[in-house]
Amino acid sequence: MGQLAELDLPLNVSFSKPSPYTQNMVGYMERPSDGIRVYHHGECIILPTVQAAYERGKEMQERLGIKDMILPIDHLATRVYSQNREAALLEYLALSSYYYWGSYDIKDQNSSTNVTKNVRLQPESVSPAKVFTAGNQPYCVNHLDKLPSPTETFVRNYGPRLHHIALAVKDGQRNGKEHIDFVVDAITAQGKGFLLDTIGSREEGLKQIFSSASDFSSLIIEYVRRFGDFEGFFTRDNVAQLTFAAGLQEGMELGT
Repeated sequence: MGQLAELDLPLNVSFSKPSPYTQNMVGYMERPSDGIRVYHHGECIILPTVQAAYERGKEMQERLGIKDMILPIDHLATRVYSQNREAALLEYLALSSYYYWGSYDIKDQNSSTNVTKNVRLQPESVSPAKVFTAGNQPYCVNHLDKLPSPTETFVRNYGPRLHHIALAVKDGQRNGKEHIDFVVDAITAQGKGFLLDTIGSREEGLKQIFSSASDFSSLIIEYVRRFGDFEGFFTRDNVAQLTFAAGLQEGMELGT
């Protein structure tokens, strides 16, 4: 475990090394199935400044009327090099209790989105899906098909890493507006930007949207709302639009 062995970790906690394919680490915690997620030793300290920021955020959500609309994390998406797609997937499957659920191939964006889910069939609100996105071809051969390559370009510029965190939005309407549109409008009014309008529909099974990247973490927040018994994460058209929009923003940031 190298340097990780030198960390002052509780006896019930362990971490893998950062992945050479994704730079992600997998942590393990031993505890009773009905036990709370606590360390076995050490003193828990809640920093007053952090607690105050948390309370301000929750107060704002309540004031905007969106506190109960935003649900737990739905999925976590990592971008990797095209040649490391299978290795990244197999590594995570070997380290976790997840299985390969399926892929979305977006040919016109030269990219594919690959989804893994928990083998115990737990809902994403309990065990978020892990998504790995990669280019279909290495950047060096893009001149052959002359297709855009937003995923491969992102990894070349920023390295393989977590790209976005998706939060589920509660099903329903308020004031004649879908909850996801209500949430987006409320957040937009506070000055936060989004990369595109909400895409999808009830007929397609889901609606979703990407925020602009955070100035502090560079992460994008996705909001996703499913209708009825729809179990997927994207539709083919939706994922193409999201990939394209993220690539546009990343290209503009590099040009500034």
